Amino acid sequence: MMIARRNLHRVVFCTLVVATVLVGGLAPAAPPESAPIGVAKVDITPDTPVRMYGYASRKTESEGVAGPLSAKALAIGGDEAPGPAVLLAVDNGSVPRELRDKVYERVNQKTPIAPERFVLCNAHCHSGPNLKGMDSFEGEELQHMERYAGQLTDRLVQVVEQALKNRQPASLAIARGSVPFAANRRVLTDGKWTGFGAVPDAPADHELVVMKVTGSDGKVLALVSNYACHNTTLRGNFKQIHGDWAGSAQKFIEADQPGTTALITIGCGADSDPCPHGTVELCDQHGRELADEVKRLLAGAWTPIPASIAAKQQTLVVPWQKDVDMEVARKAAKQSWAIQGLLEKLDAGSKLPEPPTFQINTWTFGDDLAMVFLTHEMVVDYVIRLKQEFDPARLWVTAYTNDVSSYVASPRIIEEGGYEARNSLSSKLTLGQPEKLDPPMMERIVGAVKEILPAAFRAK
Repeated sequence: MMIARRNLHRVVFCTLVVATVLVGGLAPAAPPESAPIGVAKVDITPDTPVRMYGYASRKTESEGVAGPLSAKALAIGGDEAPGPAVLLAVDNGSVPRELRDKVYERVNQKTPIAPERFVLCNAHCHSGPNLKGMDSFEGEELQHMERYAGQLTDRLVQVVEQALKNRQPASLAIARGSVPFAANRRVLTDGKWTGFGAVPDAPADHELVVMKVTGSDGKVLALVSNYACHNTTLRGNFKQIHGDWAGSAQKFIEADQPGTTALITIGCGADSDPCPHGTVELCDQHGRELADEVKRLLAGAWTPIPASIAAKQQTLVVPWQKDVDMEVARKAAKQSWAIQGLLEKLDAGSKLPEPPTFQINTWTFGDDLAMVFLTHEMVVDYVIRLKQEFDPARLWVTAYTNDVSSYVASPRIIEEGGYEARNSLSSKLTLGQPEKLDPPMMERIVGAVKEILPAAFRAK
């Protein structure tokens, strides 16, 4: 009888163990992979009037501050090989490549970081300082910009070094949602560009991709949100400093999740504007909408990703067109700031500068996420094409990184013509005939991404 009872106890115990494993009730979940991860933020609001980015109609300096500007840094990984990776998100129109390189060089003196593991993401807000246009200023305006450029350099170095110092064990996860306020801005008549507006049926990328950084105590340290839309809610008649919808989104995300640092990066939205636009209240409306989607995602399921990064970089050198037709170029310059500036240098006796470059960085987190960072102002067709070539469920595409000098038009936009086509890298290289660039920029860029992104990410 005692033997029978012992056997019965064993059967019951084994049954409970099997049931526990099957339902997962008491089985411990595998902890997410962690790594040293740090985040920091710094205020970069100018303390003097400055000339503002974008909108040629603005001819005077800023008139006060309607909202602060900030820079945030996220450092992932320890100092052992391959070293940390740093994502630096800056509320600015365009940080010049030379300034970005100074920041990298100064940081690299204290903490070695491989070039492919350092990415500066411009918010490209059109109500921020115009550092890119400094060479066209003089007098007090130039003094203000030079002072701000020096302050910005110091503060960007400071925020990266602080993020590196703040590293602690943390894990990463991804979630995807959607925000509707980006609208394609290219109005067409008979298939040709006729101006700007909001075109509901034209292509736009409404996907919101969010990376969550969680400390070992379960607290959310940082949220990085990527959305493809110009920071142009505020127009040329607005003369105060403000971070536009991206600045508002960061404000609301951090208010919703106290203790969390919010970073915003911009996707391929060069031909998409916020809709509607025109006021600070609308910046807050769009920012609140994005923050609400982040809040909704936080309440749902997240996909853990490895905290180790494999990084690669490729720089395309795109040569100038041979046998330039100067008559065509002068006609094109009447409607293209890019070609106009180039011709002014040629007329002054300068030679064509070195061929422009296009930088591509990729960060892969195992086989679970591929982040693609593209230079300049990328139109929406690039993310559409990359989502066809690669698995969209594991893809993250950010534009406006490391340098912002030109639009990068697609074959569709070159065929339609208009503002983005005239001021594209393709048009600049051919002095006004973007359709003459062969092979087209899209094929060059997509081909380069294919070369450096692992085959595991290819679309099935």
